[in-house]
Formats: sequence, structure tokens, C-alpha cells
Amino acid sequence: MVKLAGSSRASWWALAGLTGVASAQACDGGPAGDTGGVPVVVGELLAAVGPEVVLPAIGQFLTDLDAMDDALEAWQSGTGTAESAQDAWSTTMASWQAMELLQIGALGSSLSVIAGEDLRDEVYSWPTVNGCRLDQETVEEEWDSESYFDDNLVNAYGLDGLEHLLFSSLENSCPSQAEIDDEWATLGEAGILTNRQAFARSLSQGVRDLAMDLQTRWSPEGGNFSGQLEALTEDSPYASPQEALNAVFGAMFYLDKSTKDRKLAQPLGLMECSEPTCPEDVEGLLSGSGVSAIQANLEGLRVLFTGGDGTGFDDVLQEFGHEDVSEAFLTALDNALVVAEELNGPLDTLIREEEDQVTALHTAVKAITDVIKGDLATVLTLEIPTEASGDSD
Repeated sequence: MVKLAGSSRASWWALAGLTGVASAQACDGGPAGDTGGVPVVVGELLAAVGPEVVLPAIGQFLTDLDAMDDALEAWQSGTGTAESAQDAWSTTMASWQAMELLQIGALGSSLSVIAGEDLRDEVYSWPTVNGCRLDQETVEEEWDSESYFDDNLVNAYGLDGLEHLLFSSLENSCPSQAEIDDEWATLGEAGILTNRQAFARSLSQGVRDLAMDLQTRWSPEGGNFSGQLEALTEDSPYASPQEALNAVFGAMFYLDKSTKDRKLAQPLGLMECSEPTCPEDVEGLLSGSGVSAIQANLEGLRVLFTGGDGTGFDDVLQEFGHEDVSEAFLTALDNALVVAEELNGPLDTLIREEEDQVTALHTAVKAITDVIKGDLATVLTLEIPTEASGDSD
């Protein structure tokens, strides 16, 4: 993310000067404490991100992961069904898709997010998916190795790896030059199923370990990234409150670059694809979860925008006299959810058979991103991430 030039005090007082609300509160006995030139409501937003938005989302994800592992164990032992395991994966994936909008700090990209460590790709690497590699690992039976996750790329584990193990056919997905056909045939259907069950349990635990690590990083009792974001402690990666707020704002652009462009515009042919995975560029191709993923993205964005049960961007906008921008944002969000809920079936099928409806969803999502890149960024003097700054659609 591009850092904003100039002092944080100057930029924030310019922002607060839109209504003079920060200085008025200071003079009239409003919220106490030295805000360092930062409007009180902005400090409250930064304080709420960890405890009210990120940590509850991680907690829900861990709850769903535990339920999924129980379903996988039951499937493996013969006391449960593959369908129950698939349903549990779908629930877990929905909670993860809400977290896709929370790529702040370690969860974010090391190339574009302050303090990013690419943990998102460790949990879910789509669109980097390699079914053949997972089939190779199914016959090699090395998933219980202590170094498995260190020795393999992200396309050999994670939630997308679990999708392949749970939803793909019993035929392997490798080209002939991969030379696993003989080993695959030797395993037979029963052996393939047995290996996939054990492999899935291992991948499930790997994802849970990552989620626990992420929870520890944000927890006040652990790495306390919540505090680093709020108070800009000595170990904080943010140079100013405005830079911290820009980081939270930047997480919203997942909806722009991934949901709108990657999940909808490219499969619809509305924009060119520059990635090698484009021939199969519909998310959730095996599970048919493409539409539900978008719905969960939208719900995750709502929590980020409103601050969950704490202070959010809606409160900041209201404080500065721009409640109309908040209303426009939430109205567009509600409309997109209505459009998404009217879509029934796998996204790839809908694109072939109900293209107009999917195009309508793209239009509805674009209405949200237009507010994000337009009025929201403008009235709060927020920085648009570099990777989205040249996007004119």
C-alpha cells in the first residue's frame, strides 16, 4: 500500500476540519484524552477492529473448523457420510470468505500490505489451485510428515486442497506425463477414498494451526496486533493513525479486485484475464460454492464497514456529517446481497445459462466499489491501494 505523504496531524486536522467535530469535543467536554490531533471517533474505530471485527471472525472460523474436523473424522471412521463432511466444509468456507475482507497485517500480501505475511494464501490459495499436485500427494502418502507444509507449495494444502479431496471425482486430474496412473489404479477406489480421508484430516489440522496462530497474533494476550493498530505502540508497523486507517480501508478492496474482477468480470468476459488459471477461473468449481462465496464476501465487508458491535466507518462518516455516504454504501451492499440471493446453482452453470443474472450481480457489486473508491475515499481522505488506483471500472 502506498504511504500517505505529510504529517498525520496535518492530514487528520484537515479531515476533522470538515466539521470541526474533534476540536468541538475537546472544548465542550467530549471524549477525554489526548488524541494527538486524531478525531476521537477514528481512534475508536481503530480500537474496535481487533476485538469487534477480526477476533470474532477468527473465533467463528475456528468453531466451524472444529465442526468440520468432527465431520471428517466421522467420515473416516464410517460413522458419518461424505455429504456431511462436504456440508461442514461449505460452512467453514463461508466463514473464511467473510475473513477474506480482513487482510490486515499478517493475513495480507507481503507485497502490498503493511506487515503482510501471506497467511491468507496458506489458508486458502485460490486462484492458485493444483488438483494434480493433490492427487500426487494422495498416492505418495506423505501428508503426515512433520515437514509437509514446509516442503510443499500452498497449492498442495489449505481449504482449496480440502475442496479437491472432498468434491472431486475418483479419477485423477493429472496429465499423462505426471505418471501416477499406475499408482492410482493400484490404490483402487477404496484406497483412494481411504487416503483422501486421512489426507483431509491432516489438511484440516494444518488450517486450524494457521487459524490459531492468527488468533494469537491479534489477541491482547499474544502478539496484540489489535493494540499495535489502535495505539501505535513501539512495535507497531504503522507510522501514523492515518496509515493504520488506510490499512483497514485497504482491506475493503478485496471486493474490488477479487470479488468484482476475479470472481465475476473475468468469467463473464467483461475483462481480460492475465492469469494462467483462467480456463477454470470460476471459484468453487468443484463444490459449486461460487455464489455463496460472494455472499459471504459481502457480509464480511458489512462487518468491516460497521465495526461489528463497535465503531465503524459508518460512525466516522456520521460524525463528519457524511451519513449520506454511509447510507449509499449500505444500500448498495443490501442490493448486491438481494441479487446474489436470487442466484441458485453453481456459478459456472449460471454464467452459461443465466448470464444476465450474473452480470446483474457484477453491476451490483460494482455499485459498492464505486462508493468505496469514490465518496468514501474522498470525504475521509483515505488512500486507495496502488493495485486498485489505476482501475477505472
